[in-house]
Amino acid sequence: MSKPTEFTPIGIDLGSLHARIAVGNLNSFDSHVDGIVDTRPLPDIISNAQGSRYTLALVGIDTTEADGSNAEESRHIFGEAARRALARDKKPPISKDPSSMVRELVRASSIAKDDASANKSAKAAAFFSHLTDLACDASASHPSKLRTVVSVPVNSTVEEQSGIVESVERGIDDALVARLNPKEVKAKKKMCIVEEDLTVMAVISDPAAVCIAHGLTENEHRGTIDLSAPTNETSSNWKHALIIDWGASGLTATHISRTSSNCSLLTIIKHVTDTSCSGTAIISTLAKHCASMFERKSRVSGVMDSKKACHRLETACESAVRTLSRAPTVTVAVDGLYEGIDMNVPISRPRFDMLMSGILRKAEALLQAFSEEEGVDFDIVLLAGNVCDMPSASNLIRNKLFPNANAGRSDVPPDEAVAIGCARHAASILSCDTHSKQGGKRPNNHGLGSAARKVKACPLTIGICKIENSKQNGGVEEIISKNVIPLIEVGEPLPANITRKIICSNGEDSWLADSYIAIVQVQGGAALKTKVIGKIEEIQLEEKSFEITMELSTSGKLALSVNGGPSAALC
Repeated sequence: MSKPTEFTPIGIDLGSLHARIAVGNLNSFDSHVDGIVDTRPLPDIISNAQGSRYTLALVGIDTTEADGSNAEESRHIFGEAARRALARDKKPPISKDPSSMVRELVRASSIAKDDASANKSAKAAAFFSHLTDLACDASASHPSKLRTVVSVPVNSTVEEQSGIVESVERGIDDALVARLNPKEVKAKKKMCIVEEDLTVMAVISDPAAVCIAHGLTENEHRGTIDLSAPTNETSSNWKHALIIDWGASGLTATHISRTSSNCSLLTIIKHVTDTSCSGTAIISTLAKHCASMFERKSRVSGVMDSKKACHRLETACESAVRTLSRAPTVTVAVDGLYEGIDMNVPISRPRFDMLMSGILRKAEALLQAFSEEEGVDFDIVLLAGNVCDMPSASNLIRNKLFPNANAGRSDVPPDEAVAIGCARHAASILSCDTHSKQGGKRPNNHGLGSAARKVKACPLTIGICKIENSKQNGGVEEIISKNVIPLIEVGEPLPANITRKIICSNGEDSWLADSYIAIVQVQGGAALKTKVIGKIEEIQLEEKSFEITMELSTSGKLALSVNGGPSAALC
């Protein structure tokens, strides 16, 4: 366990429709991890002023007259208030014109550099400043103490990643300035203070965030290793995972793999996206059905041609879809929807499933084709996105397509998985010494933090093995090849730091008098090559257990420490 930190880990999930923010828990790294079953406490999702655990990622402008003058003052408004402003101005609904959504603002501002893009960048920064205020109020923290990890779509470009980092950092800085008094703001401008703090520590893809939320990046032998136990009695592990992100913008299936059970490095093998199965399409389908029933009952026409009616109807349908995830029936009700007539359309879950049948068939065909093309049996299938909360969608994936796959943690809601993963990753970065050694400063000028830097990987496997004293050199290689327990494996990102508790007893007696523990390296290829590079000699013969810490630097220097003692270089 690392030393306490003064920073607050924050995870931000900027979806195409909603944004969520989570606060990580730095005290959760002592909890138990058994194989792929992670029982550590989850980060807390922050609610907005309306009590909702998500915020509509929409930015608008509210213009009001200043007191005592004819001048007008404008301010940014967010979420449902911005959607109501669009309805008042008779602008198209966000399903038809998403240009005011924060993700679109970030994408547009990252492509072009003109006055229009600067205005869009300012709107995006204002939204992240709003999220920063929510995080500070919920965590009782100061904006300068927030350390953030942000997620991006798996198919995002480097420019889009840079744009979201700049927007988040600008938003945090704006929130910081807003909390200063006029004298402090004036002094800051006079001294031309440039903030270099690494407020955004990393940018990770949505599928990687989902894996982190479910604890898939944790090593199998995180805590204790019993060298007396047979090597085939280790807990279950995974190699291939399928991440199904079914949200407002579409259905994305991602194949993620890792090289071994002791490696935390994730590799995205392939991903595919279908926008025709989006959550927006589901809401539009329900809205059209409700409008048709309303027109038939009220004997009117042109409901979908009214921009104001479309706004109100889509909002009601979004709420109805969420309710149907938990209740068997719901009534889509809008007062004075069209020409002063109220709408009340009851929708049962079977009726809703029938309306969604076409979209569900497309999703089934996409996932079946993707699984067949990959040609592997997925050990784990994880869900993310609002649509996966629908019983018909989750039953399609869990019961029909992948009935034998592990489902991960049952307490991770699909719609909050990305935010939870980002917060857990932020907490894990702060829990190690890397951030403190850098002084919280940005290590480069690319604006992407640790996500943009090239990762060095370990070229071979380094582990430990129990070897009897009577064994000669000829039999050692065979013992190592069969009984080695990897600590740092091929593909492990460097620098690597591993701490394990080693049990060296058979019941009541220690076997250290008859055997020794060797530090070995294993290199694959046509023939497995093993080599003993050191022995652990700093322990008493009667000891039944001890703690070992192994550290491998980016330059290839290996150091070993036993029971918290001084590190000794091995190679």
